[in-house]
Amino acid sequence: MHLTDEPGNWFRSERTGAPVTIVDPGDRVDFVISNCCTNTRHTVTLLIKPPDSRVAMDQDHPQNGQLSVEFDVPGVYVFVCKVHPYMTGVVAVRNAQGEIPPVSADALPFLRHLGLDSLSALAVLSVLTTVAPTDEAKAAKWDLRDASAEHRPAVPGIGEVWINTQFERVPGQTDERGVPKPGTITVLDAATFRVEREINGLSAGGRWNNPHNMWADFTLSTIYNSNWFGKWINKIDRASGAILDSITVGEAPTHIITIPTRDSPQRGWLVVPLSAENNLVKVADVGERLHIMESDPSGEGRNHPHGHWLTCGSGRRTIVPNVFKGFGVAGSISIVDTLSGEVLREFTYDPADPLRAALLMPIAAGECHVNGVHKAYVANVVSGMVTVIDVDNMRLLKNIPVTLTPDGRTGFDLSHTLQVPIQTPVSPDERFVVCAVLSLTTIARERTGSADHVAVIDTHTDEVVAFLGTPRGTHGVNWGAKLGGGYYAYVTNQHANVLSIVDPDPNGDGDAHDAAVVGTILLANGSPGAGATDGTGGQGVKPLPMVHDGWIQPTVALAGTGLLSHEVEGWIAQLTPEQRSPLHGDVTRDGCVNDRDLLRVLFAFGQTGTNLPEDLDHSGMVDDADLLEVLFNFGSGC
Repeated sequence: MHLTDEPGNWFRSERTGAPVTIVDPGDRVDFVISNCCTNTRHTVTLLIKPPDSRVAMDQDHPQNGQLSVEFDVPGVYVFVCKVHPYMTGVVAVRNAQGEIPPVSADALPFLRHLGLDSLSALAVLSVLTTVAPTDEAKAAKWDLRDASAEHRPAVPGIGEVWINTQFERVPGQTDERGVPKPGTITVLDAATFRVEREINGLSAGGRWNNPHNMWADFTLSTIYNSNWFGKWINKIDRASGAILDSITVGEAPTHIITIPTRDSPQRGWLVVPLSAENNLVKVADVGERLHIMESDPSGEGRNHPHGHWLTCGSGRRTIVPNVFKGFGVAGSISIVDTLSGEVLREFTYDPADPLRAALLMPIAAGECHVNGVHKAYVANVVSGMVTVIDVDNMRLLKNIPVTLTPDGRTGFDLSHTLQVPIQTPVSPDERFVVCAVLSLTTIARERTGSADHVAVIDTHTDEVVAFLGTPRGTHGVNWGAKLGGGYYAYVTNQHANVLSIVDPDPNGDGDAHDAAVVGTILLANGSPGAGATDGTGGQGVKPLPMVHDGWIQPTVALAGTGLLSHEVEGWIAQLTPEQRSPLHGDVTRDGCVNDRDLLRVLFAFGQTGTNLPEDLDHSGMVDDADLLEVLFNFGSGC
């Protein structure tokens, strides 16, 4: 079986051409990780096996080469890659009668939540969304919709939404060896919620493979894109979609975030985790070219960092999920000094610690200051928990269960839910986290009526207040500005051809119990040769303008200077004062709570009226509450 970069056929059997092969007891299967089929390193990790099997297979570090497994007893064996957890391969071992025994609930506890003691191997395979090697299989298992399924929100958004449609097939798009590689970027006009263009890697010189996540520079003229199944990041002209440069950074780069730290020579540098290595790489865009500036480990030993986040406002600290630290699925979460690269604290998995016991394949983080305290929310693939961290005091606070068993229960791990929490961004107004939860099956859950969902977390209570059903393969989330105020959560779905739009607070009362999916936007646009993959693979999503505290203010500050395009100037003009700087206490909206803000409130103290910039709590009067908000947040973002 070759490990490949092909969506739905990531473990490809030479015998069947599919991610499933059938053997007999005593047979050996060789898993090959080589340049024939993949551009990066992987693991071959046994996830599910018959209860009486003694087979074991795992790596403590991704690799190239060949790994061999000899199978002992009949049954179904499911393998994954820990770097790319939805990569799935199946080896079915026949018994003496030439049959494949059913999968028991002892091997897969998920079945008990369906009221079953066992399920036939064929039935199990038929509901695994990750096993879909052909267009016919994708059409049967994935959530492929047409224009009749579209529903646009009543209130427009602002700007654009860039989506990594990572699985889309592009004829002629190959690596340097001529091997086909998937992936496009689909760009949505947030004002009309219509696809305005699609960008592919045909001009990338072979350095384009499963485009995964993006960020933008402060002028919003340049987009930086990572290739998760490759070794490269790309520099893209936003207006034209032209690929301006590509650079090799290391194995399986995942996310990209620019450093917003004021008065630092590193301001604007890109921070990129290498998920099949151990480091965070810093890249500078200098003289129209990308250059590697630094590379530092994200923890002790082997780390495999994935979806990091920098602290809102200043970006001085980086929260890094290290997916696994060796054999098995135990990982860690690091807090890193962004500028020096020093690891300030690393929380490692500990089964005896109620909080650290949840750190099983931590994969993505979101972060913002909540009530004056920097808080991070980190999703853990295997435990199904979101870990909450006080970044200022560097301590774990809580684990929030976000996955669901088929019968609607929470607090169970991957073997019971076959669901994986992934991205967890905090809303710019600090009120909500929307966590994307991907299902590995097509089986709907009792509480949502769907296999996948988003969990909406109230940051003041750190409790889930809403579970909302979403299309198959729910993966990425990010926040964009809503016209007139507030924010939409844009949600991508890797096994569907649509984008979901979530409004966490439709009536604006600060309570997300009425959160709703208010839009479903078709991303398939009839691309020639894409077939069933048209518009699929939604993973990274980047709404523009970037409305997070620390990143929006530098863009706003450039308005009127001639450094922004006419289009971006128009977007900035549509933002409300709070959207221009979501930092609490920032009266001047310059991204720094300092003496200027304090003096503004003192001089306006006692004034009454509407739309007073100094009236931070919108009470109609500049009073003690506004003064305390400035004092409480003094120094933030500076």
